Amino acid sequence: MSFKSSDPLTFGLELEFQIVDRRTGMLSPSSTALWEALKAGDGTAQFALEATLATIELNSSVHRSADTMAEEVVGLTRRLRAVAEPMSLDIRGGGTQLTQFWNDRVLAPTPRSRELAERFGFLPKRFSTYGMHVHIGVPSGEDALRLGSALQALVPLFIAMSAASPFLQLQDTGFCASRPLEPLVYPHGGPMPRAANWAEFESVLAEIYATGLAASLKDIYWDVRPKPEFGTVEVRVFDTPLSVHKAVALAAFTRGCAALVLGGQLPLCEPRHTPSAERASRFLACRDGLAARICDPFGPGWLNARELAERLFEQIASQPLSASDARHVAALRQHLVQQQDSVRMREAAARWALVGATPEGLASGLPAYSAVMCEALFEPLD
Repeated sequence: MSFKSSDPLTFGLELEFQIVDRRTGMLSPSSTALWEALKAGDGTAQFALEATLATIELNSSVHRSADTMAEEVVGLTRRLRAVAEPMSLDIRGGGTQLTQFWNDRVLAPTPRSRELAERFGFLPKRFSTYGMHVHIGVPSGEDALRLGSALQALVPLFIAMSAASPFLQLQDTGFCASRPLEPLVYPHGGPMPRAANWAEFESVLAEIYATGLAASLKDIYWDVRPKPEFGTVEVRVFDTPLSVHKAVALAAFTRGCAALVLGGQLPLCEPRHTPSAERASRFLACRDGLAARICDPFGPGWLNARELAERLFEQIASQPLSASDARHVAALRQHLVQQQDSVRMREAAARWALVGATPEGLASGLPAYSAVMCEALFEPLD
């Protein structure tokens, strides 16, 4: 399997958005209608259908600057909302939807959706959640493995920083980020396996493909995975933030971490923490967000997730970043001190008493709650 070389540290962003009915605030299985409306305009090149119909995906171009990424992503999101408005639809962030029940989801009429349903049954409907993926360019497969291992070690922190999925099925889950728990039920979900070199990595893939449950890397739902056809490493654990500006800032932060790794400034702790400790860190980050106690990927002990974030913010700030990346990362640092998306979602839901609400309570409060979430899309971080 050949790896397509990319310019180091170029980056891209994927955002999975909720499609909601403006009148009810509930998820709407309307992605094909949005798709047709998008085709009538400038086309659909940077949008994609997902397995279920209440999701639309936005794909950025390849960027070298957080400013150009922000300009593009904001523009594409505005276009989506403009297309949705005449249909009484809207677009919003967040990793899960308060009224998400898997059996209510409708699979998209695509060959890919049919393939997933045949292979995994109800799981694609259950996995109708909303994540953000960040791609980082690397020149070789060996570099991809080195970077991928380090970013996998940072997964608990990425989960904690982006946590925006406290609700499911009209209940508070007790987690800041419940969405990253979903891939764990798949046979090949969760942490990326450790591999010493590209040949060993190919052996791991061959063993997985032999099960018949995956035919390519796109069928493997690891937290972090190389994408040989793009020449990137993809980080997949972020919840879709409420604000697209936060999404871009998280992408810039990820790129800053990648620069430290590729520059030899973030060597992983040796010996590595055990897989059990790393799994526990991932779980605790999902449950507790930035208050979580997680294992230090670069040292032998455990520390608070917020402490690790601050340490990385300091290291990234000392690097020769572009001015635009530095601004976005600094804004993210300040934002995380003030507010977390999961906290904001809980506070807004409490305002309208939506957790465990009756149908009448949902009918009166959910549209207002949903409108607040939709309007957060363009809020700046400063």
